[in-house]
Amino acid sequence: MCTANLIVTNHEAQSFPSCSLAKDDSEAYKDHCKPQRLEFDRVLCDVPCSGDGTLRKSHDLWRKWSSSMGNEFHLLQVNIAMRGIALLKVGGRMVYSTCSMNPVENEAVVAELLRRSGSSVELLDVSTELRELVRRPGLGTWKVS
Repeated sequence: MCTANLIVTNHEAQSFPSCSLAKDDSEAYKDHCKPQRLEFDRVLCDVPCSGDGTLRKSHDLWRKWSSSMGNEFHLLQVNIAMRGIALLKVGGRMVYSTCSMNPVENEAVVAELLRRSGSSVELLDVSTELRELVRRPGLGTWKVS
């Protein structure tokens, strides 16, 4: 892609490693201070999911799908998104995405992120940024039992 500000990795997202930066290679050896932690302005968490939002076009998924699949993915989705939050700069933005319509994989994950993060994370209304996108307000709470 010929860009200096893109990192492509192949790693389990929930345990994405912390990276450190030095100003350049020569300074990395001279300065024995703690290196600067790499933090991101933006993080996209497009997490594994049950895929029930793609049933109309994924005919093989019809045979595999079950109502419990959302519960099976919930904790993994929370862990991936929590790692994404941990990698953000203060004031950074994370987008959480699934191809599921199951609230256990969507609203319940977001509610858990907000619960675990306390006041350090906030849910943003971005309806003014994509006016042509048809939407409804999400649920503020959802308990997984």
